[in-house]
Amino acid sequence: MTKRAKYLLMSVSSCPLLSASVAGAQTASPPAVVTAPGASEAPAANAPAATTSAQSADQGGVQDIIVTAQKRQETANRVGMSITAASGDDLKLRGITSAIDLVKIVPGFNFTQSNYGAPVYSLRGVGYYDTSLGAPPAVSVYVDEVLLPFSIMSIGATLDLERVEVLKGPQGTLFGANSTGGAVNYIAAKPTSTFKAGFDATYGNFNRLNVGGFVSGPISDTLKARISFSNEHSGDWQYSYTHDAKRGKSDVFMGRVLLDWTPSDRLKVRINVNGYTDRSDNQAAQLVAVLPSAPAVVKAQPLPPGNNRAADWDDLDPYRRKADFLQASVRVDYDINDAMQLTSITAYDTFDRDSVTSADGTRVQNFAAATPGSSRDFGQELRLSGDIDRVRYVLGGSYSYDNVKDSANALADVSSLPFKKSIGTANQKVNTAAIFGNLDYRFTDTLTLQGGVRYTDLHRKFNGCLYDSGAGDLAATQSAAASRLLGRPVVFPAGSCVTLGPDFLPILDREKLNEDNVSWRAAINWQVTPRALLYANVSHGYKSGAFPVANATNYLQFAAAIQEDVIAYEAGFKLTAFNRTLQLNGAGFYYDYRNKQLRGRRIDEIFGSLNVLVNVPKSSITGGEIQATLRPAKGLTISAGATYVDSKIRGDFLNYDALSQFGNFSGEALPLTPKWQATGDGQYEFALSSEMRAFVGGSINHQGATHAGLGTNPLFAIPSYTLLDARVGIETPDDRWRLVAFVRNITDKYYWTNTFQSGPNVVIKYTGQPRTFGATLSYRY
Repeated sequence: MTKRAKYLLMSVSSCPLLSASVAGAQTASPPAVVTAPGASEAPAANAPAATTSAQSADQGGVQDIIVTAQKRQETANRVGMSITAASGDDLKLRGITSAIDLVKIVPGFNFTQSNYGAPVYSLRGVGYYDTSLGAPPAVSVYVDEVLLPFSIMSIGATLDLERVEVLKGPQGTLFGANSTGGAVNYIAAKPTSTFKAGFDATYGNFNRLNVGGFVSGPISDTLKARISFSNEHSGDWQYSYTHDAKRGKSDVFMGRVLLDWTPSDRLKVRINVNGYTDRSDNQAAQLVAVLPSAPAVVKAQPLPPGNNRAADWDDLDPYRRKADFLQASVRVDYDINDAMQLTSITAYDTFDRDSVTSADGTRVQNFAAATPGSSRDFGQELRLSGDIDRVRYVLGGSYSYDNVKDSANALADVSSLPFKKSIGTANQKVNTAAIFGNLDYRFTDTLTLQGGVRYTDLHRKFNGCLYDSGAGDLAATQSAAASRLLGRPVVFPAGSCVTLGPDFLPILDREKLNEDNVSWRAAINWQVTPRALLYANVSHGYKSGAFPVANATNYLQFAAAIQEDVIAYEAGFKLTAFNRTLQLNGAGFYYDYRNKQLRGRRIDEIFGSLNVLVNVPKSSITGGEIQATLRPAKGLTISAGATYVDSKIRGDFLNYDALSQFGNFSGEALPLTPKWQATGDGQYEFALSSEMRAFVGGSINHQGATHAGLGTNPLFAIPSYTLLDARVGIETPDDRWRLVAFVRNITDKYYWTNTFQSGPNVVIKYTGQPRTFGATLSYRY
């Protein structure tokens, strides 16, 4: 282990769970704990212990799943919300090692690889595509209710998990802004009252070796600790189809230290220090097309063969990333009395990145990008929760501060651009304050009314500029443009800011965006029988406005997109039937989407087509989902789920497609929003002897076709694809030892998740992972 392993951490929790609303998870535990929004993540003292997947399967039938919503235990069939949940053990078996893999178990969840490495998550078609470090997401990610402010920080979220919960629909009342699509909450495995330890080791093709472990137990009568880590290393998985070169190495270390201090029966303090280091290669893009503006040497580049591994890049730079993330949080829970609790959550994190990406898919450096940046973030939440007769409540406030420094530097040795390097900078400071409240009223024993509201006040300061690299070529280009516009000679010094302001002279553009909003939620839950729930809710959520990080030759390119909002209507059911052998959940939904933010273009009379952020005034999303878990026989579990999403731009929307062709995009689907998504999983477990049992399982994941941008240009089409995984293993009945062999993407399906114009000369795409296989050995003490 290298000296970078200063954070210490990881492994797999041995406590699997499955929400009754899981689609694709393999098994369900007997009464286990899944946290709903606003609740403490810790189970109540009398909550039954969760068992392993095999143990729960031995019991037959779909077991009751206990959830804790605002510190009150109830079965999942009593929670009127679409929740997908899976245990850390299930995630390991399914090969879900990062947030991007949630597409395997969450119908309606979508992942898109952006240009420069920042992941983009969406739920039910609600997402925000941007490439910058500080892009405010539409689907927020949390670890133990502690926010990861930006999606790029979610790499280490999957470390040593008890479970993950995915909440669909706007979650603004309890989770705050930037969760209009939903929220992903990872629950870390907690310190134990007795000594426990374990390790997991995985070896697979491409020389992939993942090693993780944990140690947990009491330090004193009032203090418990858990230390976990994971170290992932793999060799090259991509190859150049024009020269003898390979790339694709992975080198990621994650660590966490958890301390639980309980000085009294009423007071509990949890300290969480976690982080990761990433020294991996950036994925090389695959060439789709060369545009007419390209130089001859670029036009000579052959197109790649049709497989996931083939790509191309030049030898001028090490196209890899150096990223470091460190977070510390303190959670304090104090029981004022038996019916009232005060909770404080304080967090601070740092993120630093230095990354270079080959962004053209060619043998020459036609267009590459360097994206150094950093973020310093602070958050504080204080809330009061409790019960008064038939009323359950949460009242609180929060404050956060983000200081983000970001750059997008273009590198173009061989290009139609009149310069070889540019430096685009953008600095943002964001202050956000909010107050919120949530109320549940048990109108009768079977009828519950719910309501929530949050007021948010946000102030964002921005400054940005495009700088000459010091070579003087970009300064000369902009000087010539300004001289022509002003009718007199103007000379910009080498290395200076060259973004032209309204007077056609250089300007460090300074902007402010002050926004406030009121998000709310209202719901009704009818428990028709103890195992059948009907529910309906309506919620209004907001995503904050944003400034782009751009190589802006003109200040107009720094114009902000204003905040977007969604009013979501949902009605659904949760039903256990056929003597507990079937759990069936379904929902229909309609989203009224206003001012959706996306990348578009603006035509300037002087500078022509400019890449900018724009708002789509009106759009809508109509859809439905169905999820089922079937346990027809002892040891056999089958799960399946599907989501249909029909997105549409409503009314006239005049703008430009990715190749600057003007059009009215009324009636078109939103970019990167497939209509159909489906997941499925099956596993059969059986005894080999009194001391050994075996299991065999497989899963399927289908993603429908979509389009990567406005318009119907076939260069930006993303076809549908279906991926198949398989696993087989043996384990001891006490779950101490387990050996699993796996194959993922069995058919080596060729697919991609994004395609876009990169620089002025090429269209590229990012392919998915090829077939991978290996084995995992796990031990728990």
